[in-house]
Amino acid sequence: MLPVHHRMSSSRDFAAAVRGGRRVGRRSLVVHVAKTATDSSPVPASEGGPGLVVSAIDPATVPARVGLVVSKAVGNAVIRHSVSRRLRAAAASLVGELDDGVLVVIRALRPAADDDANELAAQLRSGLTKLGAL
Repeated sequence: MLPVHHRMSSSRDFAAAVRGGRRVGRRSLVVHVAKTATDSSPVPASEGGPGLVVSAIDPATVPARVGLVVSKAVGNAVIRHSVSRRLRAAAASLVGELDDGVLVVIRALRPAADDDANELAAQLRSGLTKLGAL
């Protein structure tokens, strides 16, 4: 089971990881990774920012957080929940190795329904390693 402080629940965090981070695709899943901002450098107004950051976030105080996206394209409710459980277990085994302040979103693809837990865990590890989160 994924510890509560490592679970991503905010839609803002999901959007930051999916839209603002890097991604890598594997056969059964896509892994999105975004690092939390660690400095107080200004965000230009041309990029939608106010021009300055009000507070800096210290990544050492924010644990790595993981979120899952398992859509109806993967299968019916029973299959989706099964895939979610396997992905959650794979993420729980790796969350201790993740850098602090990292946001990770795991998006399951259709082939994930046919893969076992070990295969999903191997693909997740491969994706996180390629993105430099491990």
